[in-house]
Amino acid sequence: MKLGEILNKNLICFSELEKKKDNLEVLIQMIEKENLVEDKNQLRKSIFEREDLMSTGIGLGIAIPHVRIKGVDDIIISILINKKGVKDYDSLDGMPVRIIIMIVASDEQHRDYLILLSRIVKMLKKDFIRKSMVESITVQEVIDLISENFDSDPLK
Repeated sequence: MKLGEILNKNLICFSELEKKKDNLEVLIQMIEKENLVEDKNQLRKSIFEREDLMSTGIGLGIAIPHVRIKGVDDIIISILINKKGVKDYDSLDGMPVRIIIMIVASDEQHRDYLILLSRIVKMLKKDFIRKSMVESITVQEVIDLISENFDSDPLK
């Protein structure tokens, strides 16, 4: 499976919300609206428990909240671009987060989940990718950018 096959235009948005919690809620609500998880309360609870454990703000303006839960058929990726930056994200480098990529997988998808997570991090380490994502105006621009720059090897 290639990342372009996982991306759903209804799971990508732009936000100017200032609070970490509010931005995470937007991502969760997009997933809920698409009916991609059986237990919506479990998704919300797992995401916020994960954040309480340790912030998923990895630095460079990036956060990758991620969970594995029951009731998910395929890996779900929800993306939020916040041009202003989320200052209260508690990122490792203390910088505002502008790109939030939420990954939700089945509790049985351990290998694919870890591979996807590491490949997304590798892609986002490139300055031009982050800059281009934040400067994107449309959802299709975000999809095209990710699809063109994600490793072309299918997930195995």
